[in-house]
Amino acid sequence: MVYLAIIGVIIIGERYMKEHIERNRELGKEEAIFNGNVIIEKYHNKGVALNFLEKYVSLVKVVTGTMIGLLLVVLGMLLKNKRNTLAKVGLALILGGAISNWIDRMEKGYVVDYFRINKGKKLKNIVFNIADICVFLGGLFVVIGELFSTEK
Repeated sequence: MVYLAIIGVIIIGERYMKEHIERNRELGKEEAIFNGNVIIEKYHNKGVALNFLEKYVSLVKVVTGTMIGLLLVVLGMLLKNKRNTLAKVGLALILGGAISNWIDRMEKGYVVDYFRINKGKKLKNIVFNIADICVFLGGLFVVIGELFSTEK
């Protein structure tokens, strides 16, 4: 099934990238790429977005795992319906990114983030990973898919 493949590709790809970054980069050391528009920088995020709840690592693990379980159930329910492909792709993106980051949390106690965009005052300070982008884009796809769904 294509949705499970999306989840798997994200998890496997991110595991590879994160392990590469962990082995080959020093924490906090920056390297500019793409004419300085992207900065590669290894960072350990113990919380969720922007290190929110970093002092509650165990709670973050449990809540994240619970949300992944709920989203798997929702995806399973949507798979029975032949419509709303965009929402199903969105859920697969969210799940792939969330599971990748959750595996980091369970194994290491933190998520490996490794790049930031060198534009704008606020964006320059946010280090993230591909899994984070998948969660964000997946959320947009789900919202758009549900807004334009023809089902009543």
